[in-house]
Amino acid sequence: MANAPAIVSATKPVLRGLHNATIKKNLTISIALTALVTVGWHFLVNKPKKDAYAEFYKNYDAQKSFERMKANGRFQGC
Repeated sequence: MANAPAIVSATKPVLRGLHNATIKKNLTISIALTALVTVGWHFLVNKPKKDAYAEFYKNYDAQKSFERMKANGRFQGC
């Protein structure tokens, strides 16, 4: 019995429901990443831009700006 083949018992992989489990995992990861990117975009891009506009228009005088552009010859009809 020196040349007898060794018996290897391998368990079968669980394939039932594997596709659904993979979809659930990928969907969870994608939703979490989307939420993270959305929050990051809000605080790193939108909020500074909104604050910059608010700061600009806090001291903005439209009439003074119009007079400056008129004096520079920007408007042909005025």
